[in-house]
Amino acid sequence: MQKIYPVASLLCLALLSGCEKMIPIYVFDLTRLAADGSEYKGNNNYAEQPWPCVRDNKSGLVWEVKTATPGLHSGTNTYTWYNTDSLTNKGWEGKQNGGACAGSGCDTDALVTAVNAERLCGFSDWRLPSKVEMSSLVDVTVRMPGPTIPVAYFPNTQNGKAGYLTSTPFRTHKTGAWAWRMDQAWDFVAMKDKPAYAMLVRGTAKATENDKKTEE
Repeated sequence: MQKIYPVASLLCLALLSGCEKMIPIYVFDLTRLAADGSEYKGNNNYAEQPWPCVRDNKSGLVWEVKTATPGLHSGTNTYTWYNTDSLTNKGWEGKQNGGACAGSGCDTDALVTAVNAERLCGFSDWRLPSKVEMSSLVDVTVRMPGPTIPVAYFPNTQNGKAGYLTSTPFRTHKTGAWAWRMDQAWDFVAMKDKPAYAMLVRGTAKATENDKKTEE
């Protein structure tokens, strides 16, 4: 599921000029889903005929699609990182209900609970994505100001500095968790008690050729 780029290509991205031919183009393979989890049959215009979920055919993961209107799935909702499981929160559960949202409590645990109760797209195993899972939707070859996520499928993704929270806590500091910024394709350490965006995922990721090479 990881997208691995040659070192020379990443240096080109950092320099921002002169090496476009060295930068590989990542091709997404995505399918829009209808409310019952079947393949979407609409006109692909979100404003006219919206879709609630997207399946990544490369990873097998299904992603929540944010809306432009207020409510549980609003793209502008923010949440604080909250996980009471001491085995996975790296020593601090974070902050409960510290964001600004509608439709649920404004922390990641409450969001997950509400979306699973709703059975979005017919599923009840929604969760916060890991740092690596979130990276599968980010095209690092797209320069600032982005967006670095395929907006034809995720039209209400936010480019704010707060970024998108992941379930992966920062290993060496219990108050931090990894997040992704969609304006510049960077992962960074967010503070668990600071509001940020969140987009849920479900399923188990399939291994890709890059994953197999990494394991070898």
